Amino acid sequence: MRLLKALTLLLAASSVVALIVASRATPRPLTAIAAVQPAMNFGYVRIEGVVTAHPALSEQDKFLSFRVWDASGELRVTAYRAVVERLLAERRIPLPGDRVGVEGTLRIRDDEPSLILNAAEGLTVETPPAATINLAALDGTALGERIHTAGQVRRIRSAGDRLRILSVRDGDATADVVLSLDLPAFIAVPQLTLGEWISVTGAVGEYRGAKQVLAAHIEKAGATTTAGHFRPIAELGDHLLGRWVGVEGVVSDLRPFKQGMRLDVTDASGASIVVVMFDSVWQMLPFSTTLSVDDPVRVEGELTEYRGQIELLPELSVDVKLANTP
Repeated sequence: MRLLKALTLLLAASSVVALIVASRATPRPLTAIAAVQPAMNFGYVRIEGVVTAHPALSEQDKFLSFRVWDASGELRVTAYRAVVERLLAERRIPLPGDRVGVEGTLRIRDDEPSLILNAAEGLTVETPPAATINLAALDGTALGERIHTAGQVRRIRSAGDRLRILSVRDGDATADVVLSLDLPAFIAVPQLTLGEWISVTGAVGEYRGAKQVLAAHIEKAGATTTAGHFRPIAELGDHLLGRWVGVEGVVSDLRPFKQGMRLDVTDASGASIVVVMFDSVWQMLPFSTTLSVDDPVRVEGELTEYRGQIELLPELSVDVKLANTP
């Protein structure tokens, strides 16, 4: 009798294990994020989508959180402890632009759904190839799409302790590149200075209506020419006001004013333009104390108008170079 009871219990336990294994092996139906309802609280579901922001990761606290968008809506995924340890060991942390499949337990609080990743096996990560684009094409690129682009660093600032924002420019085009400081093992952040060129791979994001790049990889790009923005001075006119242009010529006059220095630059055709450098630019030039008439220069800046006169307004000292220097 005891043997019969033991066999019965063993058979029952085996059946339960078999059911669990079968349930995990069977792909679950895909759930659209927009279809999640309060009645589904604590339900086990599968979603697929694109990671739309840098994840929040604490290796010390064994915590991971990231957001997934599937064209119908957006949802936050969280993981804890052993699951995070496993994902870290396998370097399977989702980055912006990655396509992910996630299975886990739904939690709905205050009508906002989130998903708890119960096991590392419940997460799949695919990194699509990045499309190479010019910075000017960023506005026409879909949110979440992975891209590769380049630009010149114009400003570096921090947004709290977790993000660094690089404002970059390539000719008329400008954008922000957002770097996460939470992921040093996954996203290396090089030491950068204003004027350096960088190449960046990441996903297209948006902040207050402006497209930005959420960086997954960034590196220095070395010297990059902007020759396409240089024009003969005679071609500069009202139709180019507000545009980013460059000129090359010789200094034909220097006139200090209260806030800086004005240069007259004359090119080979004999046409001239006034270059206005405020102290924030002029005083940072390494050759400001030695610059003189007939020195060859290359200048980039925004074309502006003041009292009916066309002027060129550099933003940074790196926008003004001696023509015989790199």
